[in-house]
Amino acid sequence: MTYIKILGGGDEIGRSSIMLENKKRLILDHGVKIQPEPPTYPAREKADAAIIAHAHLDHVGAAPLLKNMPVYMNDVTLELGTMLINDSMKVAKKEGFGVPYSNNDVKRLIKNTKIVRYNEKFRVGEFTCTLWSSGHIPGSSSILVDDGKKTFYTSDIQTRPTHLLNPCNLPDKVDTLIIESTYGMRVQEDRAKEEARLREIVDETISNGGSVLIPVLAVGRAQEVMLILQDHARKMALDGMAKLASEIIAEYSAYIKNPKGFRELLRSVKFMHNDRDRESAVKKCPIIVATAGMLTGGPAVRYLREIQENKHSSVIFTSFLAEDSPGRGLKDTNTFANDEERFAVAGTVHQVELSAHADRTGLLEIIKKTRPETVICVHGDQCKEFAKNIEEEFNIQAFAPKNGEVVRV
Repeated sequence: MTYIKILGGGDEIGRSSIMLENKKRLILDHGVKIQPEPPTYPAREKADAAIIAHAHLDHVGAAPLLKNMPVYMNDVTLELGTMLINDSMKVAKKEGFGVPYSNNDVKRLIKNTKIVRYNEKFRVGEFTCTLWSSGHIPGSSSILVDDGKKTFYTSDIQTRPTHLLNPCNLPDKVDTLIIESTYGMRVQEDRAKEEARLREIVDETISNGGSVLIPVLAVGRAQEVMLILQDHARKMALDGMAKLASEIIAEYSAYIKNPKGFRELLRSVKFMHNDRDRESAVKKCPIIVATAGMLTGGPAVRYLREIQENKHSSVIFTSFLAEDSPGRGLKDTNTFANDEERFAVAGTVHQVELSAHADRTGLLEIIKKTRPETVICVHGDQCKEFAKNIEEEFNIQAFAPKNGEVVRV
């Protein structure tokens, strides 16, 4: 008998963490919920080992709390995850939030990490574990755990190919499926049409003499946006954490579709290294790709300030915007506001859907392919509705547990 306890990510997006318990205890992911501020963390539980599926902070941001245990992940996830954790500590210190771990805890995490590759079996007590490519960001994994019965945790997953990545790989049959539910109740816009719309907005803005600002997530989205707009590579500037993330991804090229093409792209894009570069960036480069994706900080805010009065300019969001984020406020009102400043933006604001998550159609395809007897819906704000739909469509048990709840499988 295996018990599955939700430590975070139950009926919410953020701080994903799930514990499997049989004779041993195994934690899958350990993230932080950044919005709304201050950040919140998953429940703490003693365990024998942990596995981190990918490098986004909502899945890895609390990993330094996993003390005195081996932590399994692949090499690029360790590299990108460490980068984002260190940056988040700086941001938290600046904002006065603090974090429940120290630099020494981050060093201990690195020391305790056991590097594993896709499809490489490893054991934690009675659990035999493997990582499967999930198609979400470079290095992202779904996790298959076998203790006589098979539990498959999708973590964040994408069933469609992108410019950067191939789609996910899936096992043929599992007993329990723990499935992300971000878009469980939504079918996304046609991807090709959204990419065409992005190019159209960029072309029109440039032809009118305006600047294009694209606030991005550093890992995954920045690289995908650059690949979609690669015909404009020499007109593009890259700034913020996306620079280092892109260099790391280029180094771990086995995790992306076209390593040679990606490296060529990076040689054409202008990297902004200092304030002197940034002062001339808007004049020299009509397209600025910069962190952060929700305008919660980073150089993107600086560039927004610079183009705020240019009515021919465009701001294009390509990621999820949390309700309380400055990015969401700008999209809804054409006004940027944070704790320090507030100003109107004269240009146009757009949101283009380039999600790295499977939508409802893709999630239902995952259920059909893996043929589970039980489904546990996590990582979504409509998990209950999605679980009910699954039961009605597939005639199988589906749960939407809250944080702290346990499902016995």
